[in-house]
Amino acid sequence: MHINRFSDLALRLLMYLGSRTNPMEATVTVRSAASMFNVPYSHLVKVAHQLGQQGFLITSKGGGGGLRLARPAESISIAEILHATESTSSIIDCASQLCPLTGACLLKNALDNAYGAFFSALDGYSLADVAQTPRLQKLVSLTPVRSASRTPRTGRRAANIPTSRSLPRVHHSI
Repeated sequence: MHINRFSDLALRLLMYLGSRTNPMEATVTVRSAASMFNVPYSHLVKVAHQLGQQGFLITSKGGGGGLRLARPAESISIAEILHATESTSSIIDCASQLCPLTGACLLKNALDNAYGAFFSALDGYSLADVAQTPRLQKLVSLTPVRSASRTPRTGRRAANIPTSRSLPRVHHSI
């Protein structure tokens, strides 16, 4: 069984969010998650958008915005995520090309049974289970906290924070 790249990114993003101390309260930016996993920001934006539409994430724009889990990580199964992100419901498609064995193929039945077993096995794992990966936990703890003196969207200094240029100059006479 091979999962597509979109599903891979969805799993990584959800694991990243699920590994937080308070996953339903901790907000993470798409940019920080893309940086963490070294994946293209534009791809992860699409993934986050779809996961938000499907009810896995709560997304918010603007200052202090970002992503957070919409449900407890314990209530989200890995199989549920893959069902939502995989484009196919079987390993082979016998309908797109006319096959003389359609309806009587033992291979199709065997592959469908294996595919069902794959999802049944993944149904036994929650997002919380896989988010406890020790290396992920360490990476999340090492991720720098966003500085309050910078705006979240642009990374520039916020208007109300003084800089060395905006402070009055004091002239000392010798």
